[in-house]
Amino acid sequence: MKITEIECIPLGLPMLMGGGGRVGNNLLVKIHTDEGITGMGDGGGVNQEAVIMMIKAWAPILIGADPLDRGPIMAQLSRSIRSIWGMSYPAAVATIDFALWDLAGKALNQPVYQLLGGKALDKIRFGYFVGGGDAAERAKHAKEAVAAGVTSLGLKATGFHGQGEASFEADLANVKAVREAIGDSIELDIDYNGALDYYSALRFGQQIEKYNLFKYEQPVAWYDIDGLAELRRHLKTPICSHESSVLVTGLMEVIKKGAADILGTKLAPAGGLTEGVQWAKIAKATNLPMYCGAMGGPWEAAAQAHWLCSEAEFGKQSQASFFPVTMYGTFDTTQPVKVDIIKNPMKYKDGYFYPPEGPGLGLELNEEALPKYITKGKSIVTIGEKERAAGRVFL
Repeated sequence: MKITEIECIPLGLPMLMGGGGRVGNNLLVKIHTDEGITGMGDGGGVNQEAVIMMIKAWAPILIGADPLDRGPIMAQLSRSIRSIWGMSYPAAVATIDFALWDLAGKALNQPVYQLLGGKALDKIRFGYFVGGGDAAERAKHAKEAVAAGVTSLGLKATGFHGQGEASFEADLANVKAVREAIGDSIELDIDYNGALDYYSALRFGQQIEKYNLFKYEQPVAWYDIDGLAELRRHLKTPICSHESSVLVTGLMEVIKKGAADILGTKLAPAGGLTEGVQWAKIAKATNLPMYCGAMGGPWEAAAQAHWLCSEAEFGKQSQASFFPVTMYGTFDTTQPVKVDIIKNPMKYKDGYFYPPEGPGLGLELNEEALPKYITKGKSIVTIGEKERAAGRVFL
């Protein structure tokens, strides 16, 4: 089997829940072969032009290669995960990686979780982030999530992605309001995405201890691993590393410095499933909880579901892999949905998600509906034997 061409399809996917209806920028990649088997993947929200540019640069590695030789292919592409000479963009690597795993599963007529060693978990409890709005609005949204079966909630700090001005007073009010709305039995955390200096993180951490949060996620900058370690020593609330431990190199440093109670990553920013396998091997050795998120794309969410269900340790806590919930605008995707880009929506119900069944990643693209989701003003780019620099532009 040989790779003959790669289609790069820029998508504008809606976020009907918690996103104000905004559209995310995704790039769906379709890897075609001479045997008619196609693998698909997306790396979540990405810079579409940058990813296309990188895939064009990888054409000599990909076109003509056997897609089942995933190891040698990814060994070359992985240089772009932590490159100091070229462009470093792990999500671009993940886009190809996910598509290769999907293709391999289809070629072998097996779901990806079987290629990862088998399904250790039938379903996984998911955590949902409440962001945007004032304290009352967040409390209302949190209660809706809990009523739908969600048992683990996170709050994004103010100022995240332009959601209002950053304010400790507002963040504290949000934590208080949501905790009072959902009660003490539901897990609650807050994520600062590395926005704070050490002193501010310490002071805020002291103020939220009375609200019994189950984790305080990445309060200081990704590079301040010493700061994470100091916070862990001085606070009762468990510290979760995320940006600091996304890549294997950061994970190793967090472990060495005892900087976290919970180890976090995301598959797309980590470089894909291939990198995730190595990450999990290292993280498991610590006997610490392992946490992941996928909030940017449907194939990204499916890839992560397959990975998460293949490791029993991931079932010990909630996982923030909930993009389908926000895209479809419902906590129960087993009901009819408004977004029709995928024929078989990934299953979310009663606070759990389920890895898609069927060969590969298990998602079936709705080719007929695809044109209405192409990013406005952009076109499908094909690389390979029938290379077309630009196709029809969608207005």
